[in-house]
Amino acid sequence: MTHETDHAKDQAMAQCASIREMVAALECDYDRLDELRNDRDCYVQTVDAPPDLDTPEQWAIDCPDDAAELAELEASAGDCKDRDEAEQHIHEDALSVEIRSSWTSLGEKLEADEFRIVLCTGGPHVYLVGELNQGEPDRVRVRYEDWGESGELFEFDHDTVLKYCQQFYFGE
Repeated sequence: MTHETDHAKDQAMAQCASIREMVAALECDYDRLDELRNDRDCYVQTVDAPPDLDTPEQWAIDCPDDAAELAELEASAGDCKDRDEAEQHIHEDALSVEIRSSWTSLGEKLEADEFRIVLCTGGPHVYLVGELNQGEPDRVRVRYEDWGESGELFEFDHDTVLKYCQQFYFGE
């Protein structure tokens, strides 16, 4: 395996990590996140609280389960403020989204059978390819290429990458 292929595989793995973050933001419970942020922001410091602690720190001490949940939700949301913004990040992430059909007899309607989502180009080139089932991504593979070498990732979170792909419309 050449250095370039290692670089391409590393890039493919980095793209999968980025997809994992975007899907986490997509699946974040933004209502609960807003609720916990509001609870924290409205928290009234108790009388016996040390004077050197500010309200959010005291809230975290007094409500550790809520503070842990808030931290987890904020990590999932990343820089997204709501689901719409998370969807927008995914749509803006792909360089191109393409479809192609299978062999069809003359006169029959062409239907999308496969898809390709290009994530990065040049050296290396990383893209997702998969099959469509009634216009919905059904299976996905992560492919990478760099200077004549090519490969495929086999160890990645298939469900998460498939959820990413399902954010795109593959119909007419």
